[in-house]
Amino acid sequence: MSLRLACVRSEVQQMAGYVPGCQPLPGTEIIKLNTNESPLPPSPEVVQAISQVLVDSALLRRYPDPYSQQLRRVAAGIAGCQPEQVIAGNGSDELLRIVLDTFVEEGERVAFFAPSYSLYPVLTKIRGGKAQVMPLFADGTIYQPQLDGVKLFFLTSPNAPLGFSFSNDYIRQMAKGFAGILVVDEAYADFAQDNALSLLPELDNLVVLRTLSKSYGLASLRVGLGFSSSPLIEQLDKVRDSYNLDRLAQVGAVAALKDQEYLRKTVALVVTERERLGVALEKLGFTVVPSQTNFIFVTPPSSHKAVDLYAGLEKAGILIRYFSDPQLAHGLRISIGTRDEMDQLIIVIKKLLAI
Repeated sequence: MSLRLACVRSEVQQMAGYVPGCQPLPGTEIIKLNTNESPLPPSPEVVQAISQVLVDSALLRRYPDPYSQQLRRVAAGIAGCQPEQVIAGNGSDELLRIVLDTFVEEGERVAFFAPSYSLYPVLTKIRGGKAQVMPLFADGTIYQPQLDGVKLFFLTSPNAPLGFSFSNDYIRQMAKGFAGILVVDEAYADFAQDNALSLLPELDNLVVLRTLSKSYGLASLRVGLGFSSSPLIEQLDKVRDSYNLDRLAQVGAVAALKDQEYLRKTVALVVTERERLGVALEKLGFTVVPSQTNFIFVTPPSSHKAVDLYAGLEKAGILIRYFSDPQLAHGLRISIGTRDEMDQLIIVIKKLLAI
């Protein structure tokens, strides 16, 4: 090992990095259903708001609002809380890191279910925490974990990559019996029937994270929001990078949040296509996990392997997600696209199944 590599922390040398879904080059002719992006572009209000900033190019030489104050006010109004209960981040991934840096000392335990978001163990190891993986199911039901000695728990609700939601009763029970911090990662909450924001007034150890990458169609702008009690947000804000959210991201996010009618139309399209795709695949012999997200997780008929269908779809120009993790290798995660994209997906799957 070279002298320079010897300077790298042992945790970083030994860990495996996060592997994101394939991002093909712009202009590539594919149907992209592998990273749970919105099937629709963002609200036209977003483009108009960003264009207005670019017209006055002198603004680009100035630093943006370091506190994202307007964004926090608008987000608080929609969430039904105070701006002091909101923090903005460079995607919810930055907020995950901020949470770890704020609450977790070196060697303290950070727990999460498996399967869930595979970035959790990566960020935990970078922070120097001790990752504790817990089973998602026990005896056929959702596991209620024992959290003694755990400093922080990441709960993905709705779950990714399976798609089901945890009830607020479940979240409440977990938080009230927990001496640490419960982070409910709600990247897909806009597509679900319920969410945990209503629990904030009664749970002082709850942090709820959101992203504008999915339902608002702003994956390229990287905007995340965190909600909690104002004392906890005050501490999280100390750890946040100064000027962490650029001017265009702030302006675009505000415009997107203000256009709630466009959000409702997007969500309605996704939910309709989600249900339609699920029914179509069940008729083809797939097992479909009931979803509260903008994707579905499916298990192919026993006569076909998930990895083979994944490869066949990729060859046909359709990207979906296959996980080699033994807990997930039996299935496929499919992001919901437009009606035409879903129709094309079903056609190709039928050909691969030789139906």
